[in-house]
Amino acid sequence: MDENGLSEEEVLAKLSFFSDSDTNFKKVLSSMCTVPHPIAVRAYHQFIHSNVGDPGLFQGTAKMEKEVIEIVAGFLNHPNPATAFGHLTSGGTESNIEAVLHMKNRFVAFQGNSGSSEPRKSEESKAERPETERPETERPGTERPETERPETERPETEKPETEKPKKPNLVLPKTAHFSFKKIANMFGIELKKAEVDSQSRVIPNSAESQIDENTIGLIGIAGNTEFGACDPIDKLSEIALKYRLPLHIDAAFGGFVYPFLDPARSGFDSKFSFDLPGVSSVSADPHKMGLSVIPAGILVFRDRSFLDLSLDKIKVKTPYLTSRYQSTLTGTRPGAAVAATYAVMKHLGREGYRKNVAYCMDLTDHFQKELERTGLKPYLKPQINIVTVNIGAGPDSGTGPGKGAKEIEAAREKTDKIRSLLLEKYGWNVSAAKTIPALRFVLMPHVTKEDINGVISDLKKLLDDD
Repeated sequence: MDENGLSEEEVLAKLSFFSDSDTNFKKVLSSMCTVPHPIAVRAYHQFIHSNVGDPGLFQGTAKMEKEVIEIVAGFLNHPNPATAFGHLTSGGTESNIEAVLHMKNRFVAFQGNSGSSEPRKSEESKAERPETERPETERPGTERPETERPETERPETEKPETEKPKKPNLVLPKTAHFSFKKIANMFGIELKKAEVDSQSRVIPNSAESQIDENTIGLIGIAGNTEFGACDPIDKLSEIALKYRLPLHIDAAFGGFVYPFLDPARSGFDSKFSFDLPGVSSVSADPHKMGLSVIPAGILVFRDRSFLDLSLDKIKVKTPYLTSRYQSTLTGTRPGAAVAATYAVMKHLGREGYRKNVAYCMDLTDHFQKELERTGLKPYLKPQINIVTVNIGAGPDSGTGPGKGAKEIEAAREKTDKIRSLLLEKYGWNVSAAKTIPALRFVLMPHVTKEDINGVISDLKKLLDDD
């Protein structure tokens, strides 16, 4: 640090230099974030000093946060939004971290740090046992399934005495967000990945087959990062209820899309949130399709009672604050993000969000039509405003049966090359898919049809020259 500070003009000049190196979202088709709505920006500046982590000092901000949770619970089809429990976070990663932390805390409260590692008994099979035969630790409403297994499950094997206790595990789709890798490392849990179908949706039977006595919970995705696909949450809900497991829905992207999507147009009319009784928590990011500022995420639990066995483990006394206790993962939390999210949701309403989603779906339809003119096609028919395009080894390129390792690697190399050239020669920021050799385009509110025409034209030039 310099001994003497700079003038405001000098500092602002330096800020402008750095700002010029940041994106203004022009030619950006890779990001799930977008330009925030002007009213969100105004609200952010108005509450720039607010810390919702100290609610006694910022009572107005705390009231706004409570109302935001109730509004979000409402469009996530909560049967009684006023009873929903949650708070704003920095985004999907923090929301997922906290949701899984509560899962693990509940698991430890029931069963200790590890279970038997045997398949979990379903509630149907458990119901066959008389109440009088249940261990004292199985209280009504908190029963843990027995380790006996139905005939349809894998054969029982005796656990060697020298075997180390198994880690608690989390069952999730193989398409789950990378934040769960961080979570596994943080909490010492194993990730048990279920297979997905040809539409990038988790296969319920595959998820169920992964469940054992060490499973702390299930994850479903509404709008996965790679393709925008929504898992069959209704089936996962049934599985969660069957095994009495919490089910968290990662709807960081889809949370502000699916509730406002026209079913007649998209073909999507499935339930994915609190109207399914097995769903215990949902995350949704206002700083994505919610048009709020960064950072703004939301984590909503069905009700506070779900956390009865967990909150005490992270709740701490805060004698130096205006609240006696604090139970959020982070302490100081920006009230400005609360205000921005409140403002944009109140301003747009459901109608405004329907228009926002419809605009992005118009872009998606236009993208597909222009793409077809080049002879290319999406890897999957887009369900929402994410399009993944094969360019590595022809329009049917993929990683399925019949594709050799060398062919797949060559396709990935070509995809990476075209992606780099789109940026270097034409300034387009696009991303690459993870599971297949393909380019990925996210058609957010800042994108225009002119942008789409331009990027596809430039893509065609590169492919013709390749």
